[in-house]
Amino acid sequence: MGMRSKLIFCGVLFLAFFFITNEKSEPTFKTYTVKKGRHFSFPRVLSFDRKVEKVRWDVIFANNADYLIAKNGKTNIDQKDWNKLCGVFYNLLNTRDETAMIGWRYNQETCLIELAPYYHIDGSRDMFPPMMEVQRLESFSVELSIDRKVKKYKWKLQKLDFETTHEMPFIHSRKTNGYINFYFGGNQKAPQQVSCQMKRTVWK
Repeated sequence: MGMRSKLIFCGVLFLAFFFITNEKSEPTFKTYTVKKGRHFSFPRVLSFDRKVEKVRWDVIFANNADYLIAKNGKTNIDQKDWNKLCGVFYNLLNTRDETAMIGWRYNQETCLIELAPYYHIDGSRDMFPPMMEVQRLESFSVELSIDRKVKKYKWKLQKLDFETTHEMPFIHSRKTNGYINFYFGGNQKAPQQVSCQMKRTVWK
């Protein structure tokens, strides 16, 4: 490990010392916004946790989630890229390694937001078709169970009168995780301001 990597690793451990607590739940909804021309949302939240068994995110997309990525007046292929809604990562130096996420994208044809499981496991990227569609301003929940005995992630997506699940095996034995922030992209930065409200609940 080079000096730069060591410094980064020490910095992460230093931050983890302050941020790892017994409870990482957020008792109230918080609004996350990606400004036009950006990838990352604000407020930017850095938090870590240990031995998490289950996490639930309650989510409401704002009206401004109806974005359009266009080129020369036509919808760009990048409209189909998956943005990141929420999730966990277990390589504290790389959010694209040992990661379980839910991706989101706006479908201009149906005027609905599509949600799908999205993983980075053992160096590979695994993406799947949409599990659920929601409207803007519609309340829904995203729940991730982490079974360390059988090494399997299980997502449960739920809204009024609808529920669906997806499972994915993993191979790591790590116990400390970080949380994925609301993010735009894909290749493209946000063509307009996009927002959502989220509330996170953690079980250990």
